[in-house]
This record gives sequence, structure tokens and C-alpha cells, in this order.
Amino acid sequence: MRALGGPASAVACVAALALGIPNPSARAASFDCHRTSSAMESLVCGDAALGARDEIMAKVYAAARRTEAGKSVEAKQRTWLATVQACKAVSCLAEAYDARIAELQRSEGGVMAATTFFTEKSAGNHGTLTVMGPVRGFASVSLMSNFVGVGGIEAGDVDTTATDAFLDLRNGPATIFSRRCRLTFERLDANRWKVAQAGRCDLAGGTVHAGICVRWTGHR
Repeated sequence: MRALGGPASAVACVAALALGIPNPSARAASFDCHRTSSAMESLVCGDAALGARDEIMAKVYAAARRTEAGKSVEAKQRTWLATVQACKAVSCLAEAYDARIAELQRSEGGVMAATTFFTEKSAGNHGTLTVMGPVRGFASVSLMSNFVGVGGIEAGDVDTTATDAFLDLRNGPATIFSRRCRLTFERLDANRWKVAQAGRCDLAGGTVHAGICVRWTGHR
């Protein structure tokens, strides 16, 4: 499940990182939008949600690139950059960014770069929420609901359902839809998120995504 949605963009920064070279025009995770060099960069610079996606992409890519799988990450990023250059519309770019960010966010480096929140459920079931951002009112999240069967974790009797989304939080809670499932995300503070669920989400064992997710510190 993916929800599709500043002036600054990090396309040039990401491209430079993918090639392993520095980008002298980069500012943090974005480059100067007065010096765009492609239609893609112009689209990103003209859309607040794409600009936030681009900054998040640069951060999560840089983290994934520093792991042992860095060479593979670089190769996939080059392929992504070559493919996404064909996008001529904001919707095309948004979908491409969301798919790549979700992939990177679930990688070893991506998990380390994100902030993780945890919610305990009945019978040992639990949920995790990893968040990149917020960046200027936007965030990329990966929500997982884990159902532990009768065999237990040791036997690998675990069913995980994952939901990825890009959220516009500028006006408060953000809601995403997938068929008959509706999820609402609300950032309560730096340490807590609230997830509300409505409709039929078809999660294993009757578990739900809903709950208060508390920032993970390594101890329960």
C-alpha cells in the first residue's frame, strides 16, 4: 500500500552520491533550484511533496550506501535514476520515489537511518513503525504488523504485513487508502505516533495496525 502525495531538490545530490562523487552545489540533502539541469529536477523543484521526497531519498540512500551492500545499492540507484528521468509528470515521479524510498527504508542502512516506533499487542503480536522525517511537513513511513502463530517466533511461525506510505502532515493527521482499508497516521510528539484503522485491511490472525506507537529505545 502506498500513498502518493520544497522548492529545493536533492536529485543532483543523489545522482552524485550514486556515482560516488561530491556535489559542490548541494545544500544538506538538496541542491540549488536556480541551477536545475533537467526536466526532472524542474518538476521536483516546483512541487513541495516531491522536494521532501527527494530530501528523504538522499538521506536514506546515503545510509544504505554505507552498509556492506553498498555496491548493490549504488547499482540499483543508477538504474533507478536512469529510469525515472523518463517521467514527465509529478504523479509519475511521486510513484517512482515512493517505491524506491520504501525499498531503501527497509534495507539495513535505511532501518538504522529511520526512527523506529513500537506497539505491543495481545498474545505476543506487535507492530513497528519506521519513520523518515518529518521533512517540511512530510514523512515516509513503513508500518509492519507481526502475527505470531502457535509455533512461536523460534519456529518461524510469524506472518508480517507491511504498509508503506508517504504522508502529508502539514494540516495534521494523514489518511491513506487501499481498497477497503483506511489508515490514519498522526504524529503526537517526537516519541509517539497514533495509527487508526478502519475498514477491512486483511491482516493475518485478525491483528490490526491501530495503536499508539512509542519510540523504540532498545528496551521494553
